[in-house]
Amino acid sequence: MFDEYENILDADNFLTKQMYYITRFKELLKEIYQNYELLIRDNIKVPKIENKIRDILVDNYLKKNISNCTFKKEEANNLGRVDIFVQETLTDDKPQFIVECKILDDENIDGTEGLNAKYIKNGIQRFLTEHYCLETDFRINAMIGFIVNKLNILNNIGSINRLTDKLLNNLVIVKQEIFLESDNLYKSIYSTYNNKEFIIYHQMMDFSLNLKVNDKKNIQKNRKAN
Repeated sequence: MFDEYENILDADNFLTKQMYYITRFKELLKEIYQNYELLIRDNIKVPKIENKIRDILVDNYLKKNISNCTFKKEEANNLGRVDIFVQETLTDDKPQFIVECKILDDENIDGTEGLNAKYIKNGIQRFLTEHYCLETDFRINAMIGFIVNKLNILNNIGSINRLTDKLLNNLVIVKQEIFLESDNLYKSIYSTYNNKEFIIYHQMMDFSLNLKVNDKKNIQKNRKAN
């Protein structure tokens, strides 16, 4: 009887900590998106290269404008290296967050080898297999899609949702497909074969009008070649 009561208290304590973590993470993601909007307003030109876009966003904006966090790039984590590792510095518990970045374009959006597929296989799936993970056991992470061709974001998310079922081969239950939870913030929920639940937040950042001139020409050449 006592053990059962203790388990209930532990579960309640976990849920309270998890809700606090989610609140802090969503506030951080809001700030990240605001800095992306500032980058766009500054008309900063970026190459069509994931790490270089990330570097500009992190080094020139996030590190300078979000004072209550430290940001590290390519931080070693479990089996992989995460694109953006964040730690809050003001609170005593110093919560940590992982954000993985992926390039997205308008080519082969429904294909199993396109960039949408890589967003799933090299992003979503790596969280679900705990290839990327934190010491905290909340299993709540985030991804940013760097969009480098003009596309309809909602339609593209629909393509990612359809591909997810195909590529994960029923090894993971998609409890909630990617959906718009609030302004500029999407969310999806998954359950693995061992009943672990994962939440992934998604942000879509459109850089299609801010590409460097040479990158725009290369995109046009690639389209003609295909």
